[in-house]
Amino acid sequence: MDDAGSYEHLRYSIAEPLVCTHCADEVTNGKAGITSLSDYGALDVGFSDRGIQVWCRRHGTNVVHIDFGGRKPPMDFRALLRRRT
Repeated sequence: MDDAGSYEHLRYSIAEPLVCTHCADEVTNGKAGITSLSDYGALDVGFSDRGIQVWCRRHGTNVVHIDFGGRKPPMDFRALLRRRT
C-alpha cells in the first residue's frame, strides 16, 4: 500500500525529539523543578519563507530551521484521533 492510502506514517514515530538546549540544561540541572523536558519545553513549530522553523517561546530562540531549498516536499495534514471507549 502506498503512502496515500496508508496511515502508519501518521502515528507517533518520533525517534529523536527536537528540544531547546537551554530548556534541556535547565531540566537536567534541576533549575526547572521536578518536571520532564516534554512538559517544560514550550516550542512553536511552523512554516517560514525558507521551510520549517522550531522556536523556543521560553527562551525566545531558534531551535532549528529546516531549509527546503525552494522545494515543496509532500505533506500530509490528516490527523488520527483515538477512539473513545
